[in-house]
Amino acid sequence: MTMILFTTTDLKSERQADFRRLLASVEANKGVPIRHHVLLQNADGEALACWRTEAPGSRFSALPGRTSLSAARNIMISEASAEQAPGEDDVVSFPDDDCWLPDGFLAWLDRTFAESTDLDLLICGMSLHPETSAFGARDVLPVEARQVVRLSSSNNMFLRGSLMATLGPFDPGLGLGTSAGGGEDTDYALRSYFGARRVGLIDRPLVGHRTADRGSAAKYFRGAMTVLARHASARPALARECARKVLVGGFFVGSGRLSVFEYIRGLREGAGALLGRRSAAHGGRRP
Repeated sequence: MTMILFTTTDLKSERQADFRRLLASVEANKGVPIRHHVLLQNADGEALACWRTEAPGSRFSALPGRTSLSAARNIMISEASAEQAPGEDDVVSFPDDDCWLPDGFLAWLDRTFAESTDLDLLICGMSLHPETSAFGARDVLPVEARQVVRLSSSNNMFLRGSLMATLGPFDPGLGLGTSAGGGEDTDYALRSYFGARRVGLIDRPLVGHRTADRGSAAKYFRGAMTVLARHASARPALARECARKVLVGGFFVGSGRLSVFEYIRGLREGAGALLGRRSAAHGGRRP
């Protein structure tokens, strides 16, 4: 079993210290095979060579400009698959450049998937002060659809390679760098949830990363609204999450966290996603 990680970072951003912390944390996780694919954005050949020297354990590629987060991940997935496709029992994740993995985390993750042969998607907690203690299959709890929506992100969801092979790419219309501005992680997590044999949650902060707050929820409202509307018809719980997001957006408007324009735009795009899903379900005919 190999741990396959995909990370992208913009060298013109102010996250290079965080990015170095991630690389160091991956390097410190000994005892399990790791392939860490990294796409450097706004990078030239000289920068690429420097980073390859600084972190020889990672597999770097570079873009001279900038692309969206979903497009960057799709590039890395395509390049990695051309080199060596993830094995059925490999474990795949997409840590952001400001995430980090506590010592021993990947070895315990490997053990958890090895002990739970039908576990295809695992979600865990995250914190700026993550735990470093052991975990395993005994800690895995069942997950409801609403928990997938509220808890999952690229930093704390882990997929078995056999599941990833069935999902296809990240939606290039979602995520940072697109007009939607977000939603790509939730969309990928929900598609994983629908396709997994078993989904589990370890309700402990095992990954280093800040947790979501109201500010980030307001910032990503439009993308989240689009994704929840797209999947609302799949489960009653997701329809409730979609309705809840409408109310939460109204609260953000009232509290000054979200403009009326962005709120209405999010509702319109959500309605379009919902109608588009219904149209597809009816063979292109809207009910």
